[in-house]
Parts: sequence; C-alpha cells; structure tokens
Amino acid sequence: MLPGQAVSGLPPAVAQAIEWYARRGSGAFDGPAQSQFEHWLNADPSHRDAWHGLTRQLDRTLVPLAQQQGSRQALSAVNHSRRRLLRGALAVGAVTVGTPLLTLRGGPLHERWGADLRTTTAERRRFTLEDGSSLLLNARSAVDLNFSPAHRTVQLLRGAVQAHVHNDPTRPFVLQCPWGEARLNGGRCLLSLQAGTAQVWALEGEMEWCTPGTRQRLVTGQGLGFDGRAWQPIAKGYIDERAWAHGLLEVHDQTLGQVIDHLRPYHAGLLHVSASAAALRISGVFNLDDSRQALAALKDVLPLAVVSYLGLWTRIDHA
Repeated sequence: MLPGQAVSGLPPAVAQAIEWYARRGSGAFDGPAQSQFEHWLNADPSHRDAWHGLTRQLDRTLVPLAQQQGSRQALSAVNHSRRRLLRGALAVGAVTVGTPLLTLRGGPLHERWGADLRTTTAERRRFTLEDGSSLLLNARSAVDLNFSPAHRTVQLLRGAVQAHVHNDPTRPFVLQCPWGEARLNGGRCLLSLQAGTAQVWALEGEMEWCTPGTRQRLVTGQGLGFDGRAWQPIAKGYIDERAWAHGLLEVHDQTLGQVIDHLRPYHAGLLHVSASAAALRISGVFNLDDSRQALAALKDVLPLAVVSYLGLWTRIDHA
C-alpha cells in the first residue's frame, strides 16, 4: 500500500498520485518501479485523472520558473521543491478534490465543469439568459439552467450567483439550492452556498423564499441565512455575501477559517489553515481580487505565521 492511502481526508487516487510523483523524482526510480507505476496508472480512470491534473498544474507553475533561471541547477532546485511541496501537502492532507490543483471524475470539480454556466478561480462573470435576465457568478461557481415556455429555473450547484430577473408574469423565475428556492417575477436577488451553509438576499424588489412546508416574503435589503439546520434572518456576526459582486469580502465577527473559505475561490493555489489559527475571530473588509494582499492584511491584524511554497501551497498558523 502506498503511504498516501492512509492519509485521512484524501481520496486514494489523489494521495497515490502525489506519492508516485515524489517517488519518480527521487532519483531511485528503477525499471520495476516504472512497471508498478504504469500498472497503477492504468488500473482505474480516476488514477489517470489525478495524475494528469497534478502534473499539468505543477508543470505550469514550476517549469517556467526553471526556464527563466536558465540552468541545470535551477531545474534540480525545482524538482526538489516539487517533492518537498508534495510531501508536505500529503502530510497535512492539504491537497483535496475541489481545489484548483486537481480535477477528478465524479468529484466537485467535475460537476462544476459539466455545468451549464460556470466560472474559474478569481473569475466573476456575467451571463445574459434567453429571457433577457442576467446572472453574475462569483469565482468557482456553477449553475444549471432549465428554461421552457412555462417556467424559468436556475439551480445553483456551487459558489454564489446574483440574478437580475427580467419581468415575465407568465413565467416565474425560480433560483434553487439544496435547501430552498427563491421565486420572483422581476428584480434582483442573490444566493450563495458555502460549506453546508447558505445565504439568500432580496437586492431589489420582493421575492418569496420557499422551503418544504414554509414560505417567507423578503423585500429589498432583507436576507436569510442557513446554518445547516434552519433558515434565520441575518443579523450581527456574518459574512455579507452581497459584497463579492464588488470584489470585496465583508466580514462581521467571523472566524479566520470562514474567511479563508471565502478567499479560496480567488486564490490560485492551496490554502491550509491550522485549527488554532482557524478559530481566531475577525471583522473587516478585504480585497478579493488580490488574495495575497488579503492574506497580508489578515497577518497585520492577527497573530499569524504565513508561509508560502512557490505560490502553490500556503500554510497559515497561529504565531
């Protein structure tokens, strides 16, 4: 069994791909080891997906660095950095399905790339729909569309979406998530998903928020939050999901762990935060379009030690 298989929280294919990559660059990879690698690679489609996703991302980031330095010593240093980065990520379980590093069949990234509309890391994008409505998707977000002469339905799969709804009394507009749906004929609303929680806001006009057995009317400026158990009016102590449309992260007495979760869609690399650092609380407004600046700002106001490895993996600890 490869060491990576025993790491809690890592899909076996991901852990094994990391281990194979490190072993192949160790300088002690002989013929029998190559045969074992090829057998592993061909044994399951998820193995090939994990391997190709890993190598593409690392080569895009690290090989240009060596080419710029233009020396054999630089290439050797990059290979050493690859192995150190991957061993460290494997040790803490930092590489997971759902990060920009890997794309696995059947995982969250596969679902997102197969969606009708989607965005990538650090990308906010507006889409115009066939009825004249528009959707603004946050970074790493995805929706599916179901439009017919009788209805207009948008299902949020991941991330966040702001809908500017064209008025059509004959076809109500429905914006769905796993825990409820917004119904409106016109106006603007916002829906977001984050680690088993959700927020919905009426931004302009009125809407009806429906869950199994309940209906609630929301007017401009009103919002509801889902904590994994129930929907409640949004009051003090929250992350304002309306701010991302303007490139901002507005935080009101939240944990650093929650803040980092909101920065991840804008950060081209892995962000690993220790449990002690994640528990720290903070309020403030941060720039989503420069995640490294946001991390620096967090370090200025919290007792943090932030270490970045070649821009691929950033570890955040309590100082």
